[in-house]
Amino acid sequence: MGNEKSIPPSEPGMSLMPSGGFESLLSEHSASIRFYVRSLMPGYEGADDLAQDTMIKLWEKRDQYMEGTRFKAWAFQTAKYLVLNQRRKLARSPVILLDDELVEQIDRRWMEMEPIPTDEAHAALSQCLELLKTEDRNLLHARYATETSLETYAEQEGTRPGTLKARLFRLRDALRDCIDRRLGNS
Repeated sequence: MGNEKSIPPSEPGMSLMPSGGFESLLSEHSASIRFYVRSLMPGYEGADDLAQDTMIKLWEKRDQYMEGTRFKAWAFQTAKYLVLNQRRKLARSPVILLDDELVEQIDRRWMEMEPIPTDEAHAALSQCLELLKTEDRNLLHARYATETSLETYAEQEGTRPGTLKARLFRLRDALRDCIDRRLGNS
């Protein structure tokens, strides 16, 4: 999270969809892309970076996207290839990976899923965040909206990083359950 890459500005001469259409599609599907990559690389610390790399790659290839086709399928295919390339690199390291067949199964499941309208998901997340204690919201903000390391935040709060990691795990589970309930995905 600390080394976020930004999407480069468009280059002159590149053909973009009219009125920021590509930017809108990329923004609309960014959370799905991130979740998709995380599902293909569970437990992998670099999953968010890989998702960001996917979005950069999509931006670089934006002139190849045909307006009116399924953006999500195109984006997920790009993400899948980046994931498979990363898996090949990691195969030489002591990281436990899902086998390729399981990656294919997860890919098919994601493609079958109906997208959740982004506005509904954001509204559900906002409502669920409001239900949390202030200290829990502060922890989530420090972890995901700032460049403060967990170790630094733990020191500021007078606790151990491991304690905060456990709290974050429980908070993410609680938020996921809350959002699912609000969206009717029990």
